[in-house]
Amino acid sequence: MTKRAPAPVIDKSDASWHFDRKVPIALIVTLVIMFSGQTFTAIWWGAKTDSRIESLEKQSTVAVPISSEQGTRLTRVEVKVDNLIDGLSEIKSILRREPVPPKAR
Repeated sequence: MTKRAPAPVIDKSDASWHFDRKVPIALIVTLVIMFSGQTFTAIWWGAKTDSRIESLEKQSTVAVPISSEQGTRLTRVEVKVDNLIDGLSEIKSILRREPVPPKAR
């Protein structure tokens, strides 16, 4: 028979996280203050952003009133623009024609 090697001894005291007397209280206090300050800043930034978005939404509703006539007015403008384009095309075609020589008498 062969001899077995002894089982390795695993120190499980450092396996989980724990406080130790080697950690200074000043470090703990500093970390708490730092994280609470960051949390406060994030909350403040979120609230400020929300209020800015609300004010922009109010401005946009005032600047562009939504009316039921808006669609019909836009259609009328489109028809007028189409008529203007047709008229300009006709004027261009007339101007591009070669002049007709005058008739001899």
